[in-house]
Amino acid sequence: MTSETNPDIERDVHAQIRELQAVIEKVSHEYSGHPAQEVRDAVQREVDALGNGATIVDPELTTGAEAVAEGKNLRLSDEGKLVIEQTDD
Repeated sequence: MTSETNPDIERDVHAQIRELQAVIEKVSHEYSGHPAQEVRDAVQREVDALGNGATIVDPELTTGAEAVAEGKNLRLSDEGKLVIEQTDD
């Protein structure tokens, strides 16, 4: 039995990260200052809606939701890590 490697895997992973980046930025802006549980639910709902198998799990999910509730911005790095940014008020 042989297995073949998907030659487009790197491109596919980057596409998935770009989709997640857009979702994280959208939720970060739309839910800034909302209760952490509401932010958490929105992130989960939006990520699930992508339908590409991506997930954001604890502790990153909760930490990110708490940051957005405090008015901070979230973004996803090109490596797929959740980054919390301080806003300039």
